[in-house]
Amino acid sequence: MSKFLSVFLICFCFASVTYGQGIGGQFIQPLKCTLGKDCWIPNYVDHQLGPGATDYACGKATYDAPPGAQHKGTDFAIRDLSVMQAGVEVLAAAPGTVVGVRDGVVDEKYSPKKHDKVRNRECGNAVRIEHVNGFTTQYCHLRKGSVRVRSGQKVQQGDILGFVGLSGQTAFPHLHFQVAQGKTIVDPFVGLSRKTSCGQGDWPLWDRSTLAALPYQPTAIYNAGFAPTQPNRDEMGKGTYRIYDTQPFPANAQALVVWVELFRVMVGDKVALTIHGPDGRVMHSQVAPIKADKAYQFYFTGKRLRHEAWPKGRYRGVFELRRNGEKIIAEREIEIR
Repeated sequence: MSKFLSVFLICFCFASVTYGQGIGGQFIQPLKCTLGKDCWIPNYVDHQLGPGATDYACGKATYDAPPGAQHKGTDFAIRDLSVMQAGVEVLAAAPGTVVGVRDGVVDEKYSPKKHDKVRNRECGNAVRIEHVNGFTTQYCHLRKGSVRVRSGQKVQQGDILGFVGLSGQTAFPHLHFQVAQGKTIVDPFVGLSRKTSCGQGDWPLWDRSTLAALPYQPTAIYNAGFAPTQPNRDEMGKGTYRIYDTQPFPANAQALVVWVELFRVMVGDKVALTIHGPDGRVMHSQVAPIKADKAYQFYFTGKRLRHEAWPKGRYRGVFELRRNGEKIIAEREIEIR
């Protein structure tokens, strides 16, 4: 999803090899978040050159970008625009020297009609860092005006480079994190070599604690909540309905609706949405079968108001993605006073 100042990535050497090769075992997570809680990986590096796409685990959590080309990075997505505006720090994965910076690209949702606006700036606001042994890292789609470093600046691991945004060729706020050695793209989950065709490499680039915090997750429930009417996808993306996480839900709302957004659903999956009333009983439930593989999907269901007001109390929404006998579950609660 990223082209930034032509990726001419430069080589160098690393002496201490206790875990990994070159810079192996040295990277930390480049976004300040907790995977599965407030950030998710919707796309990994594409290992299938040419048509088709396969991630490092031989799964489908990646894509051709553009069709027939390789998706060259790992995407760390955040929940919505309200989180983006609050600020999520992008961090230097390893020490190095900044060799490329861009800022000033507007944060807006990409569509093919807008391609001319981001031509040759698909990476959006970005930072590129040169490390040792010819490795470089690239950080794309940063928030306009948030870049904190300049070309030629030395940075330490964990230094703040900027904040995640929606700039360049992207439809959702996320960090595209790209690694290369010379002109060769390197998947940080694999490193420079592996004995098997699927799974982690012999010397992944992440350090041990980061690797443990980033288990392979080919799908995710990343956003869910309640709404007082049929939810709108754009409003979901803005974080509009999440206001009811902390504020009372209107007692006279014309509907009580639960909604969920998911990354990477597959044929055969089922999405189940359930509303539990103040007495704990199920007051509404619906199960939807997934009929096509999709990178993004949202569902909603609910009940219309039949009386003057909804009963007072706490309501619980339960969201399930069912796949091959396993479940991914999320819950949300609201209060009606």
